[in-house]
Amino acid sequence: MISVTRIGKHCGARITGVDLSQPLDDHTFAQVSSAFFDNEVVYFPDQKLTPEQQIAFTRRFGLLEHHVRKEARLGNHPEIFILSNKLDAGGKAIGAMDAGRFWHSDLSYRTEPSLLSALYAIEIPVKSGKPLGDTRFASTTAAYSALPDDLKRQIDKLRNIHSYREYRLKNYAAQQEDERRGIRTVQEHAPTPEQLASVPDMATPVVREHPVTKRKGLFISEGHTWKMENMPRDAGDALLRRLYEHMIQPEFIYTHSWTPGDLLMWDNIAVLHKATFDYDPLPRLLYRTTVRGPAVAGSELVA
Repeated sequence: MISVTRIGKHCGARITGVDLSQPLDDHTFAQVSSAFFDNEVVYFPDQKLTPEQQIAFTRRFGLLEHHVRKEARLGNHPEIFILSNKLDAGGKAIGAMDAGRFWHSDLSYRTEPSLLSALYAIEIPVKSGKPLGDTRFASTTAAYSALPDDLKRQIDKLRNIHSYREYRLKNYAAQQEDERRGIRTVQEHAPTPEQLASVPDMATPVVREHPVTKRKGLFISEGHTWKMENMPRDAGDALLRRLYEHMIQPEFIYTHSWTPGDLLMWDNIAVLHKATFDYDPLPRLLYRTTVRGPAVAGSELVA
């Protein structure tokens, strides 16, 4: 029997009584789907999933994405994006080593941004009995609700520009700084012109209504937002900083401490997330599937 236990103030729940390796009947899937959208972040402990089973479960929610980074996809399963610091026999990274450095929503720069992501923990580093590599989630719907009315009115019709190109540049600069300081070294392929051309910049409303729950939330991203549209850069950056600082207050955050076998899903419209890199050189391996969402009303490509 399915059981849902809320573990975060505004987002985060544990779902038990479900074996995701088996096809779910329509009634059980409806319960899972309702719990997911109600809680914005949910996890299923003690799962034992093959890539095919993970794909089959998440495909129930919609069309699966193939990440633009082909080098980090899993072999014959391009729907799976590998998050790992592990190297193959030739010393090459087997997946994305640096995903999630900044607060972000997956693929928010796409014409049809992600609806949800599902991350399955295969190998989790432990030190002194404590799991490392926590992931933090911030509810953008709760953050929006808590804004003062005058700020809600100010941002209601504004748009921000999400840019994969600018994100990769910022991420590369951060990696170089980490390497200079001796913190960690990351292998990352430079994006090809073809990859960059497939994800042009996107102007997207700052405030977005969720297509399922109808809750309003802030659709901005420390990682993917490049700048505000049609605002002086200093003023736009100041507004973004104010919103970011508001969104990541402790009251809006759920922190997940991983255990192998966790399948965790988050709503990319309702939350931001951020990784923790405290585990190198201990090995870490997770598989992610991502469900495509609807186009955002009021969005358009930036020429």
